[in-house]
Amino acid sequence: MRFDDLLVSLGERLGVEIEDAGGAAAMEVDGVPVILRDAGDILLLHTEVGEIPSDGRESILAAAMEANWLYEGTGGGTLAVNPADGFLNLEKYTWLDRLDPEDALSMIERFVATVETWRRILSDYHRAPSVDEPGKVPDLPYPPPGEFLPI
Repeated sequence: MRFDDLLVSLGERLGVEIEDAGGAAAMEVDGVPVILRDAGDILLLHTEVGEIPSDGRESILAAAMEANWLYEGTGGGTLAVNPADGFLNLEKYTWLDRLDPEDALSMIERFVATVETWRRILSDYHRAPSVDEPGKVPDLPYPPPGEFLPI
């Protein structure tokens, strides 16, 4: 599948026109803006998750790094900090030739569900109680270990 064909197909399924702005397009799903980028043979999905609470930066970043392990807590994407503003972002890529319109829509829905989960983690964050071991990162209150999103 080519990028422009993907945009037409997604637009038809969603009942909207998705404009190709020179190899990139934006759409909003359940209030989550999703940027789609044409990277040759690859489709890149990207969105901002949110601002990392300053009092929980170490804990949040540790949880994000653990979630990136084998993509277990990211739904197959990668969490990263935007160096320009320090906000947490989620990125995911796939090969365009492996997508059909139904797969693409399902992938975007799962991507948005992952973003919503991480947005809840950021918004629900409360400063964790201090720990006695120096260098040990306190556990986050959400989500429970082993209950991350499947890929």
